[in-house]
Amino acid sequence: MNMKKLLSIVLFCAAANSVFATDINVRIFANQTIQKTQLDCVSGYYRLTDKNGKEILKLHENDNVTLQAEGSRGVRILKGDKELGVFKTVFVIGEGPKNIFRLSPNQAGIRSRMYDDQLDISVENNALRIINIVELENYVAGVIQSEVFGSSNDLDFFKIQAIISRTYAMANLRKHRRDGYNLCDGVHCQAYYGRCNVDKIFQAATETAGSVLVDHNRKMITAAFHANSGGQTINSEDVWVRSTPYLKGVVDTFSFGMRGSTWQKTYTTSDWLDLLHKHYKYNIHDETELEKALSFEQNDRKTHFHGTIPLRSMRTDLDLRSTFFSVRQEGDNIILDGRGYGHGVGLSQEGAVRMIREGFSVEDVLKFYYQNVGLVKIDDLFAGEEQQF
Repeated sequence: MNMKKLLSIVLFCAAANSVFATDINVRIFANQTIQKTQLDCVSGYYRLTDKNGKEILKLHENDNVTLQAEGSRGVRILKGDKELGVFKTVFVIGEGPKNIFRLSPNQAGIRSRMYDDQLDISVENNALRIINIVELENYVAGVIQSEVFGSSNDLDFFKIQAIISRTYAMANLRKHRRDGYNLCDGVHCQAYYGRCNVDKIFQAATETAGSVLVDHNRKMITAAFHANSGGQTINSEDVWVRSTPYLKGVVDTFSFGMRGSTWQKTYTTSDWLDLLHKHYKYNIHDETELEKALSFEQNDRKTHFHGTIPLRSMRTDLDLRSTFFSVRQEGDNIILDGRGYGHGVGLSQEGAVRMIREGFSVEDVLKFYYQNVGLVKIDDLFAGEEQQF
């Protein structure tokens, strides 16, 4: 691969303030401190080079090397017992028709992972900084498997997730620009814990390749999603302050009766009142306020507990599944009867599963949960725009 291409994977369309990409740079093991790892060539073959493109060695199928952070000096490479040197940056460039590698960190509790495509490895804070340079659709498939595999086995559901994941990636390519890459592999961006090995997910990514969601200005949307709405999604401004025209609450009967549609949590009455008083300075000594604290009804989503305490704060502080709950007293206990799982903004995954089962199309589902959006191809979105390196 041409080194300029490798280092300039992402093309920025500066004039239009937008971004187009074929490959993206994703920092992997972003939330772990990796000092040492084995790198195995699983498929294809790889060329390891320094930052100037000078070849260090080739890895063929079943070959491996050890990569180790050497203080602030760089990455030490060992082939068996032989040291090949210490390098500020190591590029692992795939040269075969299908290139797959495995990373096996030498640390307890961190499992090995397989990835597609290429690597950029350096040292940061005396640990390995590992960036997967990955083709967009390989990344999308990996995200789907990491985020939702097991919740459904329906091809159309995977297509929905592919479109959402691709839209998120493309709309957030600048998220870690200051750090020198596009996205990380944790929930800060999207979960991405290795290459996909599920054929149906690959099929979904392939059949929707390049498709993204845009608003009425042809700008890619924030494709927020959650596990289950509990029967009603919520406006974006009620959770994240910012009002977004396509993220408006809808009545969502499709989420009823699914695994995450209801939940319950129990407190003793004294513990509940103590929580309200200590966390939120709630006046439990006032008779009227005390009576209100023991009863709270949410038939439709609200934003505050009795108009004073933000429900999003209660969800976080009390580790609740959602903000969509009612409160009732039963004997010496307080029961929270909850609905839904997650922040409630945008698409309900379990609602989407139900809609697909009932015969709705992929586009029907997307346009139900995201208002006034369109489905377009990335190539069409940026057609005619000058690409600048």
